[in-house]
Amino acid sequence: MDWNDLRFFLAVANLKSLSAAATHLGVSPSTVSRRIEALESVLKVSLFRSHRDGYDLTETGHDLVPAAERAEAQMRVFERSAQGWHDDYAGPVRIEAPELLGQDVLLPGLSEFICDHPAIQIELRSSVRTTRLVGEESDIIIRLVRPDQGSYLQRRLGQIPFGLYASKTYVARYGVPVRPEDLCGHRVIGWAADLHYLTMAIWLETLYPGFHPILRLSSLSAQLSAVKQGIGLAVLPNFAAQGADLVPALPEVSPLVSDLWILIHERSGCLPRVEAVKNSLVDIVIKQFGT
Repeated sequence: MDWNDLRFFLAVANLKSLSAAATHLGVSPSTVSRRIEALESVLKVSLFRSHRDGYDLTETGHDLVPAAERAEAQMRVFERSAQGWHDDYAGPVRIEAPELLGQDVLLPGLSEFICDHPAIQIELRSSVRTTRLVGEESDIIIRLVRPDQGSYLQRRLGQIPFGLYASKTYVARYGVPVRPEDLCGHRVIGWAADLHYLTMAIWLETLYPGFHPILRLSSLSAQLSAVKQGIGLAVLPNFAAQGADLVPALPEVSPLVSDLWILIHERSGCLPRVEAVKNSLVDIVIKQFGT
């Protein structure tokens, strides 16, 4: 069996299309089809059912997805660990961090480390969406929610407070809401429907049940930009709002406070380059948010 075929299997399973999988993998659709057929031949099972709208997993294929994801994750860890083996402080280190935290805090804080360790190739991915731990794509993950699974060692670093903020332009026009019930007369920015599970979205819904956002956005950067332009109020991390000279609202409401966790992959985390990056990140985060 060619273990590389797992990439093709998972691509078709996730994208449900040969052409989409081919684009994702940078190969032709015929190559994807051939690799899937080879995998089915080796395993002696049918993995997909084709139809006019794409490809669906068979029951057997569906059952094999978790095992395939774990196997692919192990191969990624193996590849990352092998890179730079000749030099303890050379090779890739992948970091996942919450949006704005990665851009506004971690990246500036890492600038000196990057200059001092030019052979360490840092890849920093920042997103508002929680990283799926099953893929084991990252060596270091910083997140706001404590995980209950995955091959990662965990440590709580501190807390990040959030609040509802507006621009000075907005306040000059509409005033500042003092109590949650005042929000009914204000322009509130919400989250895209598929991000309703975010801590910030849940907190806002608790303060203002059933509200209709003036605008729905899918990133913290976009929320911050909209607030700065005076479009409305939004829930933002205090460090970003204060840096943008925004005005806090709801002074009588306790702020949203989220724990900040760092996760270190239990295998690649023992590499000296990953350990060095981790130590630098811990210093940055504790200096900014630690208790």
